[in-house]
Order: sequence, then structure tokens, then C-alpha cells
Amino acid sequence: MSLFPCSACGERAPGKLSNATWAWFRADNTRVAWRQKLCVACYLANVAAIEQATRDDPLNCPMCHTDAGEQMDPCYLTIFLPGVGALRLEMATCSPCAVEVRNRAMAGATQLDDRLASSGGQSPSPQTNPALSVWAQLGIQPRE
Repeated sequence: MSLFPCSACGERAPGKLSNATWAWFRADNTRVAWRQKLCVACYLANVAAIEQATRDDPLNCPMCHTDAGEQMDPCYLTIFLPGVGALRLEMATCSPCAVEVRNRAMAGATQLDDRLASSGGQSPSPQTNPALSVWAQLGIQPRE
């Protein structure tokens, strides 16, 4: 059983939760970031399709699959998956879809303080517990 409830569904799922950090820039160029802890089911419901669409067609909006063009309002996601490590997405979301992505990101999440770019943005080392194979069963493998 997880020590923490899932940010999206509120359940305490077996095993460790993923940690998702969603970020975007406001019109005044201020970075906003929110952190969620997601169980596997909520990862599948809120992230998996966006991730796949971003990887399949990185220049189109992952939500509506159209060219964002002049309406591009990008969103960023770094998600740490237990036993896998970090997955980083740069989503070319259009303005209307960016609202939906940001609403998903804020559901049950904690807003993070603005960080300085000088922090280096170093990611923690990936967790290597082989007992956490549920992510591998989804086809998500650690980077080599």
C-alpha cells in the first residue's frame, strides 16, 4: 500500500506512485508548476495517451492532434515512474487544449515554488526496485 494517496483519485494503491511535475509559462513569462502523485490507473487515464501522442507526432497538439500554429501554448511534463526513471514531454498544445491539460495537472496537485534556472534542473537517480514491474508491463522501460 502506498504511503500517500493518489492526487487524482485519492486512493492508496499498492506499490509506489509516479511523481508528475507539470509546468507551463503564463503570458507574463512566469513559470508555473504543479506536482501530482499518480497511481497506475490515473497515469493511464491522465498521461498515457498524451505521452503516446507527443511521441508519435511531437509537432501537433497531443489532445486534438492538429497543428497548434499561432495558437501554440506549450505544456511540459516530467514524470518519474517507479523502477523506470524520468520521462520528459514537451507538448505542443494549442491554447484551448492547454486549458484542459492544465486542469488535469492541477487536480489534487501541489503548486511548486518558482525555481531558478540556475538550479541545474538535475533529476534524482531512477529507482531500481525490480519488484515494481507494473510500469514495465505497460511497455515503459528504463533508459539505457
